[in-house]
Amino acid sequence: MTSPYALGATIYCPATHHDLYAIASGQKFPNCRSVVICLEDAVAESDIESGLKNLSKVLTIFAQFGLPQEAPYLFIRPRHLAMAQHLVEWKNIEVLNGFVLPKFCLADLAGWKNTITDRLQVMPTLETLEFFDPGYIQEFRQAMQQEMPSVLALRIGGNDLLNCLKMRRPRHLTIYETPVLTLINQLIGQLTPFGFRLTAPVFEYFSDLALLRQEVERDVLLGLVGKTAIHPSQIDVIHEAFQVSQHDYLDAERILQQDAKAVFGSNGSMLEPATHKQWAMQIIERAKYYGVQPEHNYILRNG
Repeated sequence: MTSPYALGATIYCPATHHDLYAIASGQKFPNCRSVVICLEDAVAESDIESGLKNLSKVLTIFAQFGLPQEAPYLFIRPRHLAMAQHLVEWKNIEVLNGFVLPKFCLADLAGWKNTITDRLQVMPTLETLEFFDPGYIQEFRQAMQQEMPSVLALRIGGNDLLNCLKMRRPRHLTIYETPVLTLINQLIGQLTPFGFRLTAPVFEYFSDLALLRQEVERDVLLGLVGKTAIHPSQIDVIHEAFQVSQHDYLDAERILQQDAKAVFGSNGSMLEPATHKQWAMQIIERAKYYGVQPEHNYILRNG
């Protein structure tokens, strides 16, 4: 199964976009690792038919000539379950990697499960009012473990969650300085320990790359595995922020060595494989897809 870290910064592209083929094939943004072709909020009701036609045309080209080697992972975000049930009947649909499931909730779980084939991966989006109830999150987790355990990732829909609070993210603040922080912490605490990986919300102010960098650093600290990008200028900033420090990488390697001591020191800190193994495995996985930060004059001190 695809690692969610492989997705990198995920660009959402309206299905109506005139450059849809160039974006989906990787020609337009070669640094983009995953694209979601959107038929939901990014497409007006009056433009749905033209979006579907544009999407069908692109999928036909891919089916005839194959996906270019540089093509990103490709997903569709349908408008709703009924549209997804229509799309899975298309003969070329399995050119894609999968679906992003919009406004996903327990009421639709059975419908989605019966619609999406096993070959297509899914990323449900958590962006509705129900998730503000901690009891609902627990019920959601238990149902997902039983009915849909191998989702690629769960996507946190920050703007929709703020909308539930009748708010918009302030221009000068990260998402973690809004009331949605409490919910994000609850989602992480109730879902991550049980094997679900979560991606970070979009940062909509694409002109402020410095603040974006601050937010992505917090995303990484919380163990989120990727981030939605609203603009191509954000891609490299997100990827660089997800790089692993040399200090963490070397510590992770030492923790995972078969002959590692039960407790040992490294760079002035204590390492304990029994309690740090999961962290170390995640560091190595992240480095595989994002790389290790170049750091000059790095000195490793063993304790």
